[in-house]
Amino acid sequence: MAAPPPAPPPTLKPEIGADGLARDSPVIAYTEKVILEEQLQLKKYIQENYSKIREVEKELENLTFEMKLTAGPKKAALEHLRKKIEMSTEKIRLAKVKEEQAKKAWEAAAQIVKDEENAKQKLCDDLNHLVQESAATQYTRLEELKKRLESLNPSRASVDVSLQYLSCPCHKILPLQLAL
Repeated sequence: MAAPPPAPPPTLKPEIGADGLARDSPVIAYTEKVILEEQLQLKKYIQENYSKIREVEKELENLTFEMKLTAGPKKAALEHLRKKIEMSTEKIRLAKVKEEQAKKAWEAAAQIVKDEENAKQKLCDDLNHLVQESAATQYTRLEELKKRLESLNPSRASVDVSLQYLSCPCHKILPLQLAL
């Protein structure tokens, strides 16, 4: 005879309820209980997060509304600043053009001053040259007159001629012959 199959452990035996129907095994009941608890936790988690999501959505709606309210003034302010920057840039450009013009005018004026100083120096040099020629001519004439006087009156001693210096308007010292 064959041995009867081993009896299932008492915890795995189905329980028979009061109605006569087999009740679930304790493992299945435990698993269902764990699943129910997890489902409750998941529902609670979803509800908590759903309310947080709703709060974030409300904040986003408020922010969107605020942006719509302030978008016009902000855009106008940005446009105003952009125009001011453009005007400032144009003023800077015009100032640089004026600066270049002033620089060129200054350089032209400096060149005119230099040219006038050179012309003045040339005139002073010419005047000095003329004064020197005149003084040399006068000295020569004086020498001639002195010789003529000596020839007219040989007994009289000649007069000494000494050099005296005078300054011309060009601040150059020129010799001038004077008879004493």
